[in-house]
Amino acid sequence: MDPRVEFVLWIVVSILCGLFFLLLFLYSPIKRFLYRLKPVEMFYKHVKGAVEDHDFYLINRFVAHVSDGENGDVHIDHLIFGDKFIYVVKDRYLEGAVSINSNDPSWVFYGKKHKKYIRNLLKLNMIRADRIAAISGLPRDYFIPILLVNDDCYIALHGEPMKGAYIVPAGKLSSFLDKQEKRDDVKAFSQEELSIAVRDLYELNLNENKRC
Repeated sequence: MDPRVEFVLWIVVSILCGLFFLLLFLYSPIKRFLYRLKPVEMFYKHVKGAVEDHDFYLINRFVAHVSDGENGDVHIDHLIFGDKFIYVVKDRYLEGAVSINSNDPSWVFYGKKHKKYIRNLLKLNMIRADRIAAISGLPRDYFIPILLVNDDCYIALHGEPMKGAYIVPAGKLSSFLDKQEKRDDVKAFSQEELSIAVRDLYELNLNENKRC
């Protein structure tokens, strides 16, 4: 081969390798930047992908009136209708680490410059699932609450995990749904049961800007 051709090929390969390693190095910082800039869109991308993978129904931005007073409405980012469960999903971007005990009223969040106490997000999501079951009239065991967090959030769990409520990194949502839907101890919804659940919850949604 002509030495000049070899030299050109070497330059091209070197540039491509350099670009590959540059993108690899910048992937995590770019992803964090996008989560900070547009967390709603980033979480929705993962949810939409997981739903399409499984051919499930989806209601976004669910809002329903439960009772009068300060906490009279229930707000849910996503309702995913699986073959065996309805997943109550709340997004939360946490840039840092969280030390949690499922039974404590608050958790310790370690940010870049400080730490602070935040409310027990699993318990809050359990309450959301309880309330949506109550207003819909559907059995409570149909619902699985999910706290969806960014992939680089570090979770330090102390004690036993909370039964029936889950923290799931956004990138692992699809595999989490797989695991739950393959459970042998739960019978799948009939098509009629699923259609009624989707219709009833859709009609309960007070948010006119919902995406389905």
